Amino acid sequence: MRKVRGSLTVEAAIVIPLLLFLVVMAIDGGVEMYLECRNTVMALEAEEKIDAVRLFYFCEGVGDIIGDGDSLYKKINDKSYGN
Repeated sequence: MRKVRGSLTVEAAIVIPLLLFLVVMAIDGGVEMYLECRNTVMALEAEEKIDAVRLFYFCEGVGDIIGDGDSLYKKINDKSYGN
């Protein structure tokens, strides 16, 4: 009978699980990155949006209350803005 050497089978038994492990770890890293990005986007969407117009008028109202009398609205209406 002929002798059959099984060295390729032994090498494949070591290499294939190692390659499979590396592929699974790469997929796991990708899934973790996806989940982190998704959670970050959800957190950013949950933050309160800034209403610039309302904030501007609030600051104008505070200026009128404390009586500085130098509001931007008055400067524009008095034509003294930019002179």
